[in-house]
Amino acid sequence: MASVSTGSRVSCGRDLNCVPEVADTLAAVAKLGFDFLCMPLFHPRFRREYELEPAKSRPGAQTRSDLLLCGRDWNTLIVGKLSSWIDADSEIETERRNSEAALVQELNFSAYLGLPVFMVPLKGPQNANLARLLLNHIHTGHHTSNFWIRVPLMAPEDMREDLIENEPTTCVDDMSVDEKTWSWWHSLRTLCDYNKRICLAIEVGADMPSDAVIDKWLGEPIKAAILPTSIFLTNKKGFPVLSKAHQRIIFRLFKLEAQFIFTGTSRHTEKDFRSYLQYLEYLNQNRPLCYMKQTLHHFNKLGRCQLWDLQATD
Repeated sequence: MASVSTGSRVSCGRDLNCVPEVADTLAAVAKLGFDFLCMPLFHPRFRREYELEPAKSRPGAQTRSDLLLCGRDWNTLIVGKLSSWIDADSEIETERRNSEAALVQELNFSAYLGLPVFMVPLKGPQNANLARLLLNHIHTGHHTSNFWIRVPLMAPEDMREDLIENEPTTCVDDMSVDEKTWSWWHSLRTLCDYNKRICLAIEVGADMPSDAVIDKWLGEPIKAAILPTSIFLTNKKGFPVLSKAHQRIIFRLFKLEAQFIFTGTSRHTEKDFRSYLQYLEYLNQNRPLCYMKQTLHHFNKLGRCQLWDLQATD
């Protein structure tokens, strides 16, 4: 298939679940070639208590000092992540109240640091309380942060590689399974009144939805695509590569000028982690001509080509 070099560079970030030394980690990921770091602002095992004593009155700092990085680095190189234990729509009242308070605390700290983006994961269809708190933070806070809603293309329970013997299976329409997580996103952004500061960070898993559902996803305001290292295959020379199905969606994401975030440990230990970045850059520089024609037609229709950075809102 004919291909064309684009000349533009892909913006990539590194996603980590725990960052003990933020300055050293930021320097390390920058040395590998990443443009920004995605990290939790609070220790992932530090579940704050706001309801019950004595933990409610526990003294001490809640998280690391903001002085560990200069303001410019916080403003341009860090994407904050919401703590994974927070569930603002939990059916358990005490857990819901704790999560609400912790969510507000993390949103406020993100705004205080001046982070360009704060990432919030969706774990299920019930997100009304999350939407309420998020929209209230946007309307009442004096900040310019954007919010990336992290949504998997396929729900984890629909991607099981194992089958449990004698477990009854439910007959579910393939389209409803494929669209399940899209409906989570659609419900949240509707509750948030289609606010332009609430954008999408899709997580590309090993299993892919149908082409029709992918078309729906690509019509959304996608700002980032999260690529787990587990979806990469190994070629004959031991380098990470993607399947043809994954390559097709990557090519289409290039058109949207999405940023890419690598998550997970290296599955190719004999190669440097740079090999993942190099492969993605290779795909970008050698897009099939059919994708390039669509891209050029799109830019010509707009009359100009806009480059997007972390702080863009539209």
